[in-house]
Amino acid sequence: MNYFIDTNVAIGYTVVHDKWHEPSRDFINNCEDSIFWSNLVVKEYGEKLDEILDVIDEFLKICSSILRKNEMDFYSLFEFEMFILKKTSFCDLDDIKKQKIINHFWNKNNFTIGISTNLHSNFLRFADDFEEVYHQRDSTLNKILKLHNCGLKNFIKYYEYALKLYNGGVHSPDCRIIVDAHDCGLKYDDLIFLTTDEKMFEAIIRQDTSYLKILEFKLCN
Repeated sequence: MNYFIDTNVAIGYTVVHDKWHEPSRDFINNCEDSIFWSNLVVKEYGEKLDEILDVIDEFLKICSSILRKNEMDFYSLFEFEMFILKKTSFCDLDDIKKQKIINHFWNKNNFTIGISTNLHSNFLRFADDFEEVYHQRDSTLNKILKLHNCGLKNFIKYYEYALKLYNGGVHSPDCRIIVDAHDCGLKYDDLIFLTTDEKMFEAIIRQDTSYLKILEFKLCN
């Protein structure tokens, strides 16, 4: 059995505060078969990862500024979480990532009662080390995955297939990624396409994809 992963599975693995981190991590860490991605997936993954890191960096800086000026003590994780979420409501980072980051910070420091001065100094150290966690996971991911080197414009070879997928509700670049997987399936038998995107998955299973050399489409959740 071979697997081809969508961009969101790769993001879920690297971004430990992504809502799909646990299922993506568990699949990739426990899979004993080959896992492929294409040039297009690698490109989209790199761009999305950079965007996420930029927004997280902004969120961490805002939190640091808030805690530096804060004079409150927090007597529970819930109280601290609600305070940060309210103060950072204008930040572009989604609440799921915010909550996971807040929980990670609080639990890492084993806080029972949060003293404001300790919170700020500890958060500065946490923020300084934070990005390295993502870079380490990115490095590990690149060692595990195998590149199906079909180029960035592989979809031109399978334009009719990509168009059929698009007309069936699979928007770009997903339709192009799926034909990359098809190309991979021509070389490696019994290929399974894995994604966390439920809307894309539903659009695929509603249509006939027997023309694709993909054994099965699966959700990673």
